[in-house]
Amino acid sequence: MTKKIIFSAFGRDSYYHRDWFKKKGFKFDRSAKKWTVSSLSSENAEEFASYCRKYGLTFERSDRNIKNFNYTEYLWDGQREELMKPYKQVSLPTPKSRK
Repeated sequence: MTKKIIFSAFGRDSYYHRDWFKKKGFKFDRSAKKWTVSSLSSENAEEFASYCRKYGLTFERSDRNIKNFNYTEYLWDGQREELMKPYKQVSLPTPKSRK
């Protein structure tokens, strides 16, 4: 059994795609300013994602949410000692106008 997905699309230019959204079963949520469709199969979600990428629309999928993502650990992962080394003091040349 396939998992049903909630797909939302939004962005500055989403208004111009409203006919396509309506044809595909999307409903506009005024409070969130998003076009949303529920109970999608993963194949349809991929099709909608391709459409949004093609036209530069931002989208969200309920099956791709990242929960509790630790951005600091992601940035420092495995490189903490390498990046925390003291740097050498570099002598900068003085400008010719100040000599």
